[in-house]
Amino acid sequence: MQGLHIYGVTHSYGSNKVLNGASLTIPAGELVCLLGPSGCGKSTILRLAGGLETLQEGNIVIDGETVANSDMCLPPEKRKIGLMFQDYALFPHLDIMANVTFGLHGMDKKKAQARALDMLDQVGMTAYAEAFPHMLSGGQQQRIALARALAPEPKLLLLDEPFSGLDTNMREKIRQETLSVLRDAGVATLMVTHDPEEAMYMADRIKILGRGGKILQAGSPNEIYYNPADEFVANLFGMMNRIEGVVENGYVDTPLGKVECKKIADGELVQVLVRPEGILFDTKQSENAVKVDVVSNHLLGHSSIVRMRVPDGSDRGLMMDGRVHREFTPELDKETWARIDPVNAFIFPLKSKEQNNNQPQAEIKPVAAQ
Repeated sequence: MQGLHIYGVTHSYGSNKVLNGASLTIPAGELVCLLGPSGCGKSTILRLAGGLETLQEGNIVIDGETVANSDMCLPPEKRKIGLMFQDYALFPHLDIMANVTFGLHGMDKKKAQARALDMLDQVGMTAYAEAFPHMLSGGQQQRIALARALAPEPKLLLLDEPFSGLDTNMREKIRQETLSVLRDAGVATLMVTHDPEEAMYMADRIKILGRGGKILQAGSPNEIYYNPADEFVANLFGMMNRIEGVVENGYVDTPLGKVECKKIADGELVQVLVRPEGILFDTKQSENAVKVDVVSNHLLGHSSIVRMRVPDGSDRGLMMDGRVHREFTPELDKETWARIDPVNAFIFPLKSKEQNNNQPQAEIKPVAAQ
C-alpha cells in the first residue's frame, strides 16, 4: 500500500461541513490533482493529509502506516511528507542552501549540503546557492521551494496551488520543469488547483471535489474532459452553450440540428451542453448545419471566440459561442454555417431546482452525445 490513502474523511468548521466522506488514493509515482471551485474543501484535504489540521472523522494512511484517524494524529514532521505552498514559504533570513537543507534534520552537514546541491542541480538553481530569497524572481523561488520539499526524499509531496503566483508565460515554463522533476523523483504527489487546464496538464488522474464535500468524479484527464459525470463537472472546464430539449426517436432537436441520444427515454426533458469548440463552422451548407449570423469575433492568439446568433424561432434568436483555432476574420465576408460536433456535446436529464437541491450532483446520470 505505497502512497497516500484517504478513507471516508468528514471535516467541519463549526456548522459548516466542508468534507463529507471524501476518499482518494494516490499510488507511489503518481500525480493526482484535486480540482474544484474555491471553498469546496480542496486545501482542507491537503492540510489533513499533511497533519496541519486534526482529523475529525476518517482514516489517513501513508505508505501502509496510519498517520491519522479519530483517535490519533501524527505531526507533519513524522509523516515523511514534502509541502509546497502558494507563497513558497521560503525563510527570508536564510540563504538558498540553508533553505534547502532546513528539513534535513539529523543528516551529516556535508551530506546535507551534497543532497541540497543535487536538488538545486535538478531544478537548475545551483548558481544561486548563496543568494537570498528576495534576490530571486517568483519562478526561481518556486524552483527553490520544490527543491526544499523533495530534499528529504518524502513519501508524499503536497502542492497547494503552486503556480498561482506566476504570470502566464512563466507558469507554463515552470510547471513543465516541475512535472519533469516529479517524474524523476517518483514520489506520490497530491496537487490542489482550481485551474482545469493546469490539472489536465499535470495530472495522471484528476479528482473532482464538489461544494457538497464529496468526490464527484475521478479519472484520467481524457476521461473526465470527454465524459463528465454531470453538469457541474462539465462546467468546471470552461464555458458551455446550454440548450434545453426533449428526446424524440432517440434524438434531441436543437437550433443547430439534431443530436443523437440513445440512452435517455423518448419524451424526457434534457439539457444539451456544447463546448465552444464543439461548434463547427463552414462557409457552405452541409448535413445538419444551420446558417448563423456572426455577431462578434475575438482573436485570443491561439484561438478565436466567435459569438453568433442562431435562429430558434424567436425574434432575437439564440446567442451562442464557438471557438476556432485560427483567425476567423476571412470567413466574415461569407455566409457562415454551424453544426454541433457530438464529441464536445453532452446530454443530461433536466432536473427541477427542487430535485437538484435534494439530489447530490454525483448521482445525476450523464449521457454523452452519440
